[in-house]
Amino acid sequence: MASTKMVLGISLILVAIVVLTAFFIYTQAGSSSKVPSGKFSEKPSGNVTVIVGLDPNYPPFTFVTSNGTVEGFDVDLMTYIGNYCGFTPVFKPWDWATIVTALMNGDIDVIASGMTITAERSSKIAFSIPYYSYRLLVVTKASENRSLSELLETGSRIAVETGSDADRIVESWLNKGYKISKVPVESYPAVIDALATNRADLAILDSAFLYPYLDSRPELRSALKIIGDLGVRAYGIATRPDDYWLRNCINRAIEEAMSSTVYSDLLSKWGLNQ
Repeated sequence: MASTKMVLGISLILVAIVVLTAFFIYTQAGSSSKVPSGKFSEKPSGNVTVIVGLDPNYPPFTFVTSNGTVEGFDVDLMTYIGNYCGFTPVFKPWDWATIVTALMNGDIDVIASGMTITAERSSKIAFSIPYYSYRLLVVTKASENRSLSELLETGSRIAVETGSDADRIVESWLNKGYKISKVPVESYPAVIDALATNRADLAILDSAFLYPYLDSRPELRSALKIIGDLGVRAYGIATRPDDYWLRNCINRAIEEAMSSTVYSDLLSKWGLNQ
């Protein structure tokens, strides 16, 4: 695993974010011309609470500790954004498979939990500027000798988190006729567990999760290996399309954090600047 580990330093993260911002601009084109009508289309008066939906088991971005508190990179970032914009974030763990629907229905106001910016999601919700980039990796057991192409043609079982970008990719592979089956699970740690316990032959995982997770579990690092790289993607903070003020303020806060030491300090705190 160590020999295949990609070095995602702060400079690479920022360069990739600049490139991926072009995709963000394209997917959000034309939204500014709409007449404001959302809950946060304009700056509210008085004390403002913003409900932040998150995956309760996606370390180091968002997770619930043994004493019930919510922690992680995105929690700290949203706390900073709340202070910058003048609102109080209230963190609410949510099932990832239904979290987009929850945002659209108003059950939550924001998704801040390592959510990948995609064209499909952008047709329903709106993203902030990208704030973190990563590589989407295909992982298998260290003892596996077959290549990725061979595994895709031999009935392999692929573990993915339900509702994730990896889930969508496996669906596209199934539609192309690959001889695979999907093993849907509820979280990224459960994806690794499915692979480690032989309930799956392959897993698709974000490097942003995989590397810090395996750093704390050396026995798993030696048992797994990367056999595929599906390219660079980026996380954004999701809002409802009409919540212009909220999204614009989130963007300004992210830019402010990145132009200061706040962003790099958070990367170091959560082991994401390696």
